[in-house]
Amino acid sequence: MKFTRIALACVLALAALAAAADTIRPVPIPDMSKLDKSRAAQLVEMRQQFDKAKTTLVGPPLSQAYATLAANYQQAGFADEADVALANAILVSPEDARWIYLRGLLAGKRNQPAQARDYFEQAFRLDREYLPIRLAVIESRLAAGETDSARQLIDQAGEAGKDDARLAALRARAALLQKRYPEALSAVEAALKQDPTANQLYALQAEIYTAQGNAAAANSARARAGNTAARTLDPLGDGFLGIRSQAPAQAGGAAAKPDDPLTQARFLIEVGQYASAREHLAKVLKSEPGNVGLLGLSARLEAMLGGHATASTQAAEAVRLAPKDALVLVTRGVVAETGGDERAAQSDYEKAIGMDGKLAEPRLLLGNRYMRQGRYAQAAEQYRQLVKLDPRQPDGYARLAAAQVADGRCADALRETEAAAKEYPRMGPLLQVYVRLAATCRAATKEQRKTASEYAGLLYKSNLTPQVSEAVALINAAEGNFTAASELQGSAMFAAVRDGGNEAAEPFRVFFKQFGAKQLPDRPWPADNPLFKPARLQPQPARAAEAPAPKPAG
Repeated sequence: MKFTRIALACVLALAALAAAADTIRPVPIPDMSKLDKSRAAQLVEMRQQFDKAKTTLVGPPLSQAYATLAANYQQAGFADEADVALANAILVSPEDARWIYLRGLLAGKRNQPAQARDYFEQAFRLDREYLPIRLAVIESRLAAGETDSARQLIDQAGEAGKDDARLAALRARAALLQKRYPEALSAVEAALKQDPTANQLYALQAEIYTAQGNAAAANSARARAGNTAARTLDPLGDGFLGIRSQAPAQAGGAAAKPDDPLTQARFLIEVGQYASAREHLAKVLKSEPGNVGLLGLSARLEAMLGGHATASTQAAEAVRLAPKDALVLVTRGVVAETGGDERAAQSDYEKAIGMDGKLAEPRLLLGNRYMRQGRYAQAAEQYRQLVKLDPRQPDGYARLAAAQVADGRCADALRETEAAAKEYPRMGPLLQVYVRLAATCRAATKEQRKTASEYAGLLYKSNLTPQVSEAVALINAAEGNFTAASELQGSAMFAAVRDGGNEAAEPFRVFFKQFGAKQLPDRPWPADNPLFKPARLQPQPARAAEAPAPKPAG
């Protein structure tokens, strides 16, 4: 497959994009004259920190910074400014479903149902595992009258939605629309059992009884109806909207705590508000000093922010309180690795895997450790287990392929990736791994390269990120078309600069030089790519300066 003309068109299109609306736009500074002085001062300081930080950030950290800005502006009532910030986050990380989902929530708050639905559908195509995204899509499809497709998504929710009251409520709504009244009533009862406080469900129950012609039962249910909807735990959405996360009440009617400190802290960390997360954790730990989850999260945050002494103390205390908890051992390992003691970290990761082989994090971190040691076969085995644990996560396939290539087994990597691509033919990042392998592995067959060329065409049409452009460039180089390869790689660099500055283009220069010299790379990624050389966990200097670490207890 030849891409010469397409590549030239790509360069011109990207040049046009630089002047179009779908590029990084300055986030307007809102008029804060109507806010109280304290809140306005907080927003001014936050914006100053953002403007200073964004010049040094690229990729996911930059998109998270934009999301943080959006969350702050949204919660202060500045929806327009928040929307611009989220749009930038999506442009920087177009395959990160989180920011697309949040933009959908924002569109819903702005009474833009069509736009909200579009964002939810986009997010769902990228992430089918996060239950709130699925629920948002189901609700939007039901609202649009697409009951059958909504019902299909309900039935496909699997274990994630087994005990979720909101999903049960949606099942009841779909069954009502399909005139399956007994099933609808059963689903309402299940939702009430899962969340007894959700008295809004009685109004739905009344609708079902009315449809059945049971007026007495409908009136009785309607008399019990209220305004409390069935809930699902959505730390991402609740944190963005400024809602205090609440878990559904437990069966038996005991209401859950109104605040979930772990959820609140995790969201603050997720969107980069590290100083706020540290302050929040320190506060709740005073009232819950024996909470192993809070201790572990605080230890990880302190390790990242450079507070190694505090982190070590908290991690050790968590292990003392829960010595048989594999997650606690992983946390102690993370703290040790961040502090530079990789041997101790490796020991904890291995112990944690021995306790619970289904944990993904210690396998990832142990695989990374083996890669740094040059133990590629052992690294490949850990990454292979990652793929088995979550076959829909493309990152695992890329890591596995890199380890096998480093071990001199690119043919094995190509064969395993080919099998996975046949099973998940719509997983773009996985197809990209296959294209890269088929282009650079000298053992690749003509048939494999033909398949890779077809995948490259699909990728090119669906989502032309800089990484996709590079993959397509590689398959062109493998076919001897170095002119097209150079043009495509040049367009990848242009897009990288557009979205993240000059530094973001550096990773693409290695192959660009090789294509210019008519050389086909012998690896699917440059040798210094993090897939081949995963960095050790270590404190983040810029973050460490945010706030002083509290002194260790005792």
